[in-house]
Amino acid sequence: MLVDKSLRGTAASDHLDMLRGVAAIAVTLAHLRQGFLVDPSDIRVPWNPLIRIVYFVTAFGHYSVMIFFVLSGFLVGRIALRGRMDGNFSWSDYATNRLTRLYVVLIPALLIGAVWDLIGIHLFGTSGIYGGLTPNHSDAVLPHLSAGIMLGNAFFLQGILTPSFGANGPLWSLSYEFWYYVLFPLIVLAFPLGKAGWTSVLYGAAACIVVLFIAQPMRTYFLIWLLGATINLAPEKPGQPGHLWVLGAIGTAVLVVAALKFKTDINECGDFVVGAATAAMILVILRSSARSRSGLYSRAARGLAGFSYTLYLVHGPLMVFVSAWLVPPRMWQPTAPHLAISAALGIFTIAYALLIAQFTEWRTDAVRRRVNALVHRSRARAPLPSHPHDG
Repeated sequence: MLVDKSLRGTAASDHLDMLRGVAAIAVTLAHLRQGFLVDPSDIRVPWNPLIRIVYFVTAFGHYSVMIFFVLSGFLVGRIALRGRMDGNFSWSDYATNRLTRLYVVLIPALLIGAVWDLIGIHLFGTSGIYGGLTPNHSDAVLPHLSAGIMLGNAFFLQGILTPSFGANGPLWSLSYEFWYYVLFPLIVLAFPLGKAGWTSVLYGAAACIVVLFIAQPMRTYFLIWLLGATINLAPEKPGQPGHLWVLGAIGTAVLVVAALKFKTDINECGDFVVGAATAAMILVILRSSARSRSGLYSRAARGLAGFSYTLYLVHGPLMVFVSAWLVPPRMWQPTAPHLAISAALGIFTIAYALLIAQFTEWRTDAVRRRVNALVHRSRARAPLPSHPHDG
């Protein structure tokens, strides 16, 4: 199960898994279109319904990241809040669970991305997309391929001290996620359950240091992440809204996002609207007490969510490589052959991510169990503090 254990076996868990999987595919499709097809303003072939559908469907990449932030805030914030309210929050358990989730895919993604980038630069040079000389890819890749930048990305410092590694632009949001994982428990622990003490002051000071350390955009988008976390503070009164309510919530969120696309520029106001709509949709979904039917929809939802993180982290370098190989300096016009090739590339990218996920994301639970066992074994071996009256 890919969501909180308390939601296991519910229809709500299926809906949340589907939301995460669809969001990852939306990001991938957006980057696919940006890497191969011209911008809407540069289309020189007659518009037809198929072109309109393609450009509409591939226009939600950035807003899908906002959906990820809200989902992450809900799921990870749920863990931190429950641990705090129950008085048993453990930094070691929390850090182990979060870091195994992140690193089991991140380390292979960095290495695989480096291979794609180095081969691409060797074969195609830096006169095109690898040199930042194409309309939809303005950053040169080679200056971002150093060991220092890779190490900075491994420690989630992209956007703070380093750029994203190589051609893997989607890595920018991963550092946001990591620092939100650090910041939110500090804030929660700074509020005492009883009488305030020095620990509250220390946690509050640590939270302030993190806020000052991270970049300004991270602080802004943390508010969107918090929209997801605050869902956990809503009264738990599961009802029976039925599928119409769930579909209505989803439809409302889709309409809000669609309406925002009429604006030419992505702005923070739109990001917050999408975040609020997503939080409202999740809240409605959680109001359903229906059980999962474990049918095709449930299996598809779990399947999509099961490799969504891998898909997000590994698709970028592959698409840049293929773009350098197939696309001339000018992007493709959306003719029928080009749309067919783009669709085939999208399917190939998803299959590629699925293959990698079998050796990375699908092994997360096994890796986590081993790491937790090592951590607990180390605790058991640690000498107990001596009593003051012991000789």
